[in-house]
Amino acid sequence: MNDGPQSRIRLKFARLKEASSLTHLEQIKAFRAVAMACGLKCRPAKAGRTAVPKMSFGPAISVGYESTCEYADLYLDEFVKAETAKEKVAALDNCRFKLLEASRIPMFFPSIEAGVNAVEYLLEGGLPDGFSQGTVDRFLGLKSAVYEKVKPSGEKKSVDARPLVLEAACGPQLGALKLVLALGPGRNIKPEAVFGLIAGGPAVPERIVRKELFWFDSKGGLEVF
Repeated sequence: MNDGPQSRIRLKFARLKEASSLTHLEQIKAFRAVAMACGLKCRPAKAGRTAVPKMSFGPAISVGYESTCEYADLYLDEFVKAETAKEKVAALDNCRFKLLEASRIPMFFPSIEAGVNAVEYLLEGGLPDGFSQGTVDRFLGLKSAVYEKVKPSGEKKSVDARPLVLEAACGPQLGALKLVLALGPGRNIKPEAVFGLIAGGPAVPERIVRKELFWFDSKGGLEVF
């Protein structure tokens, strides 16, 4: 007899402006609350803890960011169609989170956090005078771009940011910079740090939106989750 979860539903949310002040842990608590309130038969995270549903989540997001690609995998003790799960979860949309997609995925698939190789960001506003695609292209033409990263402990570490910037493009008509940055152990950099390196000095965007998560296919190409 199979006593494991019967369904794994991957939920994709938009993190709206009202949620941008939340920490990643606070966001996880909010997603768990949605799971418990949606009316689906959630798999307990641990035996005897029925109030805590078994879930897994996408990579951590920084305070201040909005997003159109926040993920939560929900494990259920019943067979549920993706359309049914979407209807029940979307009914709980609010001013902080909006459900964008719901899909059934195999139980054995790795977690999103383990599979993400790159992230796309859109940085809006705050472009310095004279900032253009030419500014971006000059940065992309560099062999290295070293910056000093300060850890929460106060320790300073020099990091070459250039290999971490997979794509960059400027849309002056939108006042926005699009960045695709590598993500992985020892391969993390904040988009605002890259913004400053490209601009050649202090540059603070007015809004940062995490747009998409990617994984590398067998040929090294980027595929959207």
